[in-house]
Amino acid sequence: MNLRQKNTIPSFIIMIAIFAVGSLVTVNKLNELKKNIVSRPMENSMEVLLRSVEFTAQQTLEKSSLFSRLPQVIKAFELAHSGDIDDPRDEQGQLAREMLRRELRTAMDGYEIVTGNGPMKLHFHLPNGRSLVRMWRQRQIRINGKWEDRSDDISDFRHTVLDVNTTGKPVRGIELGRGGFVIRGLSPIMNSQGRPLGSVEVLFDFAPLVKTLFANNHYFVRLYMNKQFLSITHRLQDAEKYPVVKDRYVQVMGRKTEDGTDGKWALSLMNQGKTDFAIQMNGRKAMAAFPIKDYKASQIGVMTLETDMTEEYALVRNIIVFQVMMLFLVVIALGVLSSLFLSRTVLKPVSGIMAISQQLSKGDLRNTVEVTSKDEMGLLSETVNFMVQSVREMVGKLVEVVTRLTANSDQINKALQDQVSSASEQSASVSEITSTMAEFSASSRQIAEHADTVLTIAEEALNQANEGEKSVSLVTGKMEDIHTGNENTVKGIHELGNKTREIAKIMEIINNIADQTKLIAFNAALEASSAGEAGKRFGVVAVEIRRLAENVEASTRETEKRVIEIQDAVDNMMLASEKNTGYINEGLSFTSHTRETLANIVGRSQDTRDAAQQITLSTQQQKTASDQVVQALREIDESGRHTTRAIKQIGDNGETLNQLAEQLDTLIHGFKL
Repeated sequence: MNLRQKNTIPSFIIMIAIFAVGSLVTVNKLNELKKNIVSRPMENSMEVLLRSVEFTAQQTLEKSSLFSRLPQVIKAFELAHSGDIDDPRDEQGQLAREMLRRELRTAMDGYEIVTGNGPMKLHFHLPNGRSLVRMWRQRQIRINGKWEDRSDDISDFRHTVLDVNTTGKPVRGIELGRGGFVIRGLSPIMNSQGRPLGSVEVLFDFAPLVKTLFANNHYFVRLYMNKQFLSITHRLQDAEKYPVVKDRYVQVMGRKTEDGTDGKWALSLMNQGKTDFAIQMNGRKAMAAFPIKDYKASQIGVMTLETDMTEEYALVRNIIVFQVMMLFLVVIALGVLSSLFLSRTVLKPVSGIMAISQQLSKGDLRNTVEVTSKDEMGLLSETVNFMVQSVREMVGKLVEVVTRLTANSDQINKALQDQVSSASEQSASVSEITSTMAEFSASSRQIAEHADTVLTIAEEALNQANEGEKSVSLVTGKMEDIHTGNENTVKGIHELGNKTREIAKIMEIINNIADQTKLIAFNAALEASSAGEAGKRFGVVAVEIRRLAENVEASTRETEKRVIEIQDAVDNMMLASEKNTGYINEGLSFTSHTRETLANIVGRSQDTRDAAQQITLSTQQQKTASDQVVQALREIDESGRHTTRAIKQIGDNGETLNQLAEQLDTLIHGFKL
């Protein structure tokens, strides 16, 4: 495996890991976004519905309160109390019914004409839980297919009537009736002495409100009632029209739920929606469920919203594909840039050094490595150039020595012949010297072997130190990128905190406007009350304006809570970011220190390698010299013991020396200086 592969393959693996992790994180976050895109509108629709129910209940209560103190109403109830209120066919009760229809006909007609919503559903009750008169009907109740005008007992299922007549306090909210879910507002009726006479109620059907709110939405709306209330709601007992779902719920409104997987899915969701808002996704469908509660906050039913998420799925899928492609392109671009950077800073200088080394192995000492940087590769190039220069100077000196050796070889032969006479005298001394020099030569050989080992270890240590310093440099660069990204994140969090504070200021302005609106509405109500009969309608408008202001104020308070939660989250993110900044700074400090330490190690390793090279050269020269001395002494010793043979051997050695000088001269001229 070459140097490019050693550096490219790990980088490629890291980029693949980054791409995989980035893709998983992107897909996960976009799936959460998809769920929020669907759940938020559904949750908002639920809140709008509940607020509309509350608003409608308040309206019905206010309308009923208009009739609770009318003189003609009190007079009619006193007439009914003059008879037997427990008798459904009591004559005084019948006279009271007719009186109420006659006295309130003008108001009832005016409401129907002005609003265009049909007759007002105005209902008067007796304190014993019996219905006195339903003003929107000509007759009270139908028995056995025949309409009869008499009071009927509703105490077994109309708990609001009993509560109002027992406590004397008004009641508003949803209550189940014969036809299902109804929004009611009940006010107590009392005479001038404070005696309770009964109650008056204005009711509004729940289904039209739901249809109006969701008329323009793309939701499939279903309303379910708990089956346990089926005994009260007689008009919902037709199983064909109002099917029973899994013996738990009665579907009051909306398209029927299909059996099978969708039915099981819907049943599970409805069970969750009995307590709180719940949402589930099944393929390309999303369904939300939330509880419907009566005036006492008791759960009596469940409403579901179903929608098709095909468009949302397509949008999120396109975003996922785009994000993954962008991430893939970024990773590829980083890989290409990394490869180019590696080629320019490492591979190109290494190629130049390899070329010079090949020329040096052939004896060509004319060229040097081009130094293009001041980093480790530049220092390595300078070191190679210094080595080439040293070898060039050494070979030049060796040429001079060989020239002199060749010129003086004859003189050496003559000098050797002159020494034959003294060979015998020196033979004993030469023998001792030969033994000593043999031991010295063996020691020199061991020293040379150890010096080679030291040189090999020094070169390996230098290479490993260079690789470590490169790795630390890459880590330092990545730490600096992380530090820059973290600073950008902290700036974004600061900007988010400033935006939330601006939102809080806007909410304060809205609250002030709502307070002023309430004050204006209160003043308008005072003016309307002082205007007498002519200002009643204006008074109703003033009350509605005040109610709207209160709703706005409640909404802004809820928004302020959310803003405060966002501000707390921003503060927590700021603390976490500052903490991470400290960790990143420590990491940068540690990597810088490590890089300096490795740089020092590289310098020391280079010094060690150079010293080892010098030691190796010196020991090689010493070993060569000692070998030559031992050989010469042995020859001298041999010549001392055998004079005749020594003279001939000296002559042969002189000739051999001439040949060696010629060969060495030929070898030296093979170098190109």
